[in-house]
Amino acid sequence: MKIAVFGASGGTGRHVVAQALAAGHAVTALVRDPAALPARPGLDVVAGSAHDPVAVARAVAASDAVVCALGGRPWRRRERVCSTAIGHIVAAMSAAGIRRVVAISTFGAGDTRRHVGWLARSVLFGLVLRSEVADKEAMEARLAASALDWTVVRVGILSDGDGRGTWRAADHGSIRGMGKVARADVAAFMLAQLASDAWLRRRPVLMG
Repeated sequence: MKIAVFGASGGTGRHVVAQALAAGHAVTALVRDPAALPARPGLDVVAGSAHDPVAVARAVAASDAVVCALGGRPWRRRERVCSTAIGHIVAAMSAAGIRRVVAISTFGAGDTRRHVGWLARSVLFGLVLRSEVADKEAMEARLAASALDWTVVRVGILSDGDGRGTWRAADHGSIRGMGKVARADVAAFMLAQLASDAWLRRRPVLMG
């Protein structure tokens, strides 16, 4: 499979790229700085910004599916990193006839806000990360309004290190509280969805 990856130089995106290549997939990664990703067989690095529709279209072209591992940053909150990028990604995919996309979001977005606990709901998402969560919610809304075959993966606190290879995934409110999940496990779950309809047009919460 040919997979276009956005956010490939980030913590989770690096796992997506490494795992996809290890599984024998071809990967096209759009990154601002090509030096951020070492050259590897099967990896095509495209220099550019996810806010540039021309660069996004170039990265998406000839791909079979898209993984968006972009995350917001406090110093870039005015850019609406995720929602702006997904708008260009949706347009590029639609024009190229590509349907499958899996994107990372956050536990606490949308209808899961009430499940994260009072402290996270009031302080973390209500004040500190208010703009970043709004950006993720706008990203989710753009995907939901599209005709693409999308899956949004809502994650809790991300941890580094080796994944466990197991996780909990649910979208019916059974996962509560801000638990942790390894970035490696998030990457594995996202890649698994490219060949599965289990979470098609759904927004599972993923926890370790």
